[in-house]
Amino acid sequence: MSAARNTPTQASGTRICKLCRCRLSRYNKEDVCSGCTRENQPTARSIPIDIWQLPDVRQALINREFGHLCQLIRQHGGVRQDDIAALTDLSQPFLSMLESGARKLTNIDKIVQLLDGLQAPPELTGPMLRPNLHHPPAGSTPTSLSRS
Repeated sequence: MSAARNTPTQASGTRICKLCRCRLSRYNKEDVCSGCTRENQPTARSIPIDIWQLPDVRQALINREFGHLCQLIRQHGGVRQDDIAALTDLSQPFLSMLESGARKLTNIDKIVQLLDGLQAPPELTGPMLRPNLHHPPAGSTPTSLSRS
């Protein structure tokens, strides 16, 4: 009895992926390869808002442990590094190094980019990390105080 359910095979009897025609692993019981499976799955493109209420996530943010923060968001939110990369416009390899501790996030612009992409609530990040969310640009004055 063959495990290949209508899966195309090469002349050698090796099963191949229905979609991309690559060779399937003998351990793969599906009709498509893992790459095609990943491509055809819907991706999580947002972070669950309630994740910011979790004590360990809040503590990582307070401590500015951004690698650990990303790990916790992925763990609790069911998102992949690729999803965080797409949301933050930071590369997946950089996020991997950040999570492993091989890299640190010290550039304020990159920190803001990460927090904005993760949709971190401004009340948790404070004005120092997210200055443009609630305050007028530097040098501007409210119209009620301007002299005419």
